[in-house]
Formats: sequence, C-alpha cells, structure tokens
Amino acid sequence: MSRPTTLVDQFSLSPEAYKELSRPRTGLVEERRDPERPGCYTLERGMLSEYERQLSAEDGENGMLTVHQRVTYSASLAGFGPLVALALRRVLRSRSTAVPIPRWLPPDPLESDAARQLATIVMVSISTAYYATLLGQTLTFTAREFSAGVSSQAWVLLASRFDILPGFALLALANRVGRVAMVRISVLIGALLTALSAASPGMEMLALLQVLAKGTTAAAGVLVTVLAAEIVAPRQRAWAIGSLVVGAALGAGFCDVLLPIAGISLGSWRILYLVGIPMGAWGVRLTYLLHESERFRHAVAEVPRERRRISLSGSRVFVLSVAAFAVNAFLIPTTQFRNEYLRVERHFSAALIGLFVILTNIPGALGLAFGSRLSETKGRRVVAAAAIIIGGGGIALGFATGGLWLWITTVVGSTAVTAIVPSLGVYQAEMFQTRARGMGGGIITAASRVGSILGVLFVGYFSSRMSLGGSVALLFFGMLALVPLLFTWFPETGGLELEQISSDE
Repeated sequence: MSRPTTLVDQFSLSPEAYKELSRPRTGLVEERRDPERPGCYTLERGMLSEYERQLSAEDGENGMLTVHQRVTYSASLAGFGPLVALALRRVLRSRSTAVPIPRWLPPDPLESDAARQLATIVMVSISTAYYATLLGQTLTFTAREFSAGVSSQAWVLLASRFDILPGFALLALANRVGRVAMVRISVLIGALLTALSAASPGMEMLALLQVLAKGTTAAAGVLVTVLAAEIVAPRQRAWAIGSLVVGAALGAGFCDVLLPIAGISLGSWRILYLVGIPMGAWGVRLTYLLHESERFRHAVAEVPRERRRISLSGSRVFVLSVAAFAVNAFLIPTTQFRNEYLRVERHFSAALIGLFVILTNIPGALGLAFGSRLSETKGRRVVAAAAIIIGGGGIALGFATGGLWLWITTVVGSTAVTAIVPSLGVYQAEMFQTRARGMGGGIITAASRVGSILGVLFVGYFSSRMSLGGSVALLFFGMLALVPLLFTWFPETGGLELEQISSDE
C-alpha cells in the first residue's frame, strides 16, 4: 500500500460555481457523497485504492466564496503507486466535477482491481523479460570463455528463436491448472533453468538450458497478455497490451544495467544468470497477487475437466500468423543489422552508434503511449496501418539514407512503429474464445519467431548481393502488404466485449 497523498487548495468561486463543484465528481474518479459527513466525498469507482475529498466554503469578498478543498488519495499498484499518485496530482486538483483522464491512461476510467492486476502483471513481466534478455546480452562474454566463434554464437541465437516450442507444453496445461498457476510455474521453472545456465560447461549446454528457459518466458508472455486483455474494459484492451511493453523494457534495462559485471573476468557473466534466483522469487511472489478473470472461471466451469478441448478457428489463426510473421520478418532484422549498417556503411564509431540507438529509440515511448490510446479511440486497423506505413517506412529509409536524413527518418520510424504493439498485438488476445486464447497466442508467437528467423536469414543472404538497405526494403514491402489485409480480414474490435468478437469465430 502506497503512502496517501494529500492535496490542500484554497481558491475563490462564485456561489453558482461552488454549487457545481459540490456535485460528486465523474471521469477519472466517480464519487459518492458521505451521508454522515457533509461536504465529504468518497470513491464509488476508479483506479485509486483510497480516496476522499472534503469541501467547505466561507464568505469572501465581492460576493465570492473562499473555498477549501482537501483531496487525500493513494494508489496501490504493485510498486507503481507512488509514480501514478504523483502523476495524478494536477488532475485531482481540478475545480471541475468532470475530472479529466490523462492522455497516458485509456479513454475509459480503470477500475481499481483491474488497475492493481495490470500493474502486477507488468511487474511479473519485468522478471520474465530479464530471463529472456540474458542470452543475447551476455553471449559475447560467454563465447569468450568457451572460445566460441561468431558462427557458434549465431547457431545459439538461432536455436533460441525456437523457444516457444517447449512453451507449448506449458500453454497446453493452462486450461487445466489455471493461467495464473501456470504463469507462476513458468516463472519458477524459468528461474531455475536460468540459474542452472550459470553452471554450463559449454555452449551446447547453455543453448539447451536457455531454449528451455526462454520457452517458459514465452509461455508466460502469452498468458499475461491474455490475462491483461481479459481483466480490463472493452476500450482498454489495446492500452493494456501496450502497457506490458513497460515491464519488458524495465526487465531488459535491468539486464543492461548489470551487464558490466559480465566483463569483470572470464566467467563473471555467470553472475547475471544467478541473479535469476532472486528475480524468480520476486516474480513468483507477485503471482500470488493475481487472480483468474471471471471470463476464464466461467469458461472452465461450463466444461468438465476431462472435456476441456481447445477449438481454434483456422482462418483466424492463419490471418494472425501471417501478420505476426510479416511484422517480425521486418522488425527483427532491422534491429539486428542496424549497428552493422551504421558501422560499415555510415562509418559510425561505437560511441556514436550507442548514442544513435538511444536517441532514436527514446521517442518510441511516445508512439507506444499515443498508439495505445488511439487504438481505443480511432480504431485498431487505422492505427496499425499508419504504424506500418509511417513507422516501417521510416525505418526502411533509415537503411538507405545518411547524414541528417538518417536521424530524421529513423526517429520518425522508431516513434511510429511502436504503435504496432497495441494496435495489432491486441488481436492475439481478442480473436479467440476464452479457453483457446492461450494456445492461439502460442501459435501466433511461433509464427512471429519463424518470421524473425527467416527475415534475418533473408537480409544476411541478400545484403551481399544487392545491399543491406535493398534487402531491408524488400522486407518492408512484404510488411506493407498487410495494410489491405487489415481492412479486409481484421474486424474492428475496439469497444466490443470479448464475447462479441469471439462469437463470430
């Protein structure tokens, strides 16, 4: 529970304006009058865990009233409470009964339980993202100890892209043991396998353990996406999916912060894998704050345990798989080969490459925030199409330009392309029936992995025959072909209940 924040304000209002302010608030918070305390309002609905507003007035000058308003509130959001409470100070000081919802929140007010659950899911994602990032970040240090060349590293990375395959075993059990329980099991197994990786005697054992460990994180990633989509209101799902990126970024960032440890000595990279033990313990503890969605409870209650078979729509699986394949076939290679392009073709130094990556990726947070909200207010298909055209086009042009235009096109592309996550990624959790969402998400994840593998191989092969920019451009046109597919095969699901969407299956 976060410490309560108190806002005390004094201002002058006309009697008419004070009468308006004396009405219960709506918007970000929905108030109710306390019948036992005149001028006191408590929380009826809203994302805050505690809330109270006290209002009083006395005669002032020139027929005006001197108004005293005291607002006390707190947000219990699994570690994000103090930040959210700070960010809400200005809007909760509003002198209007319609408290505006900030742009970084979904367009409809969040319920307190949904907000707590979502914040907890984001925290769990930090733990799993740390596991998922370790191999790629530490591989060069691992290879140094094991005297492994670039080709060996490439094969390890290639094998790690098949992580979803062992993850399917966990997803298949989710309907029987429960999604929250399976997230807990996945986090626990992932922590143990990550810790065991610290004792790897060679690259082969490390690759095997990490494929299994990353499989648990892939399964957990699918399940928390489904949980996030099911606990929020219809005009909050895309925003909820976008918020999971925050957890992934923090987990990966924590790995980056610890990365200098890997360079201390020949085997110090193993310390980062041992950190998986406290990270796993923390993640497992957080899962005890989660509960199953009402949708899932009803779905499994309707069907006996021995008859809980999963039914998937082949057409929806195919369409979503094609979209995931095309997007990752373009985005993953551009990430993998950007540094190579900057170093070889634009002659950037290592320091300038680092600066370029940081400065061009920071605006992506804006694209994610606005993309999440616009996906709810303007529609998923429009936002996804704009993100593909503007974001993908900007990134592709970044592989064909130099000088100032290299920076401009990459910034524009990196900013816009992040909107693909909430606008297109939300379909993974929306298009299937309740008991099929986990397995459906696993299949879509597998398609994205295949796309990333073939995309990297494609660029690696054709870059030596045309150019790096030319091969990236070809992949962009492949992703661009998704735009007409969006408007012909994807329904507009914004504002609809999940049951309305999946009933068309």
